[in-house]
Amino acid sequence: MLFKFKEEGIRVELAYGILDVSEDLYHGFKPEHLLVSAIAGSSAQEFTDLLELHHTHVDDFFIRSEVTKDKKDGKITRIKLHFVVKGRNLNIDKLYRILEKARAQCAIIRSVENSIDIVETLELVSLN
Repeated sequence: MLFKFKEEGIRVELAYGILDVSEDLYHGFKPEHLLVSAIAGSSAQEFTDLLELHHTHVDDFFIRSEVTKDKKDGKITRIKLHFVVKGRNLNIDKLYRILEKARAQCAIIRSVENSIDIVETLELVSLN
């Protein structure tokens, strides 16, 4: 990747498109948001792959994130990922096991877990 500096931040051209990164929300994505998105996105992909592998159908799921920073230096110390899974006849224990496996396979989480506390929780919404 080639990162080009511009007045408002940094730009990188990727196969999918152009990504502008800036602390100013009007000129690009904040680095903090990209970090959390990478972690949540990678975790979600592993979770989805394992749901399929275990023949577990969910109607929908989404992730809410919460970020905690050190007040002194602004360092991200904790990211909470709350998975909300919707479906019929789902077993919460099985979903937790799948989520644990997903975490173990998630390269992004494994890369930062010694410096950022990553907490994953799960909520099941049963559909009738």
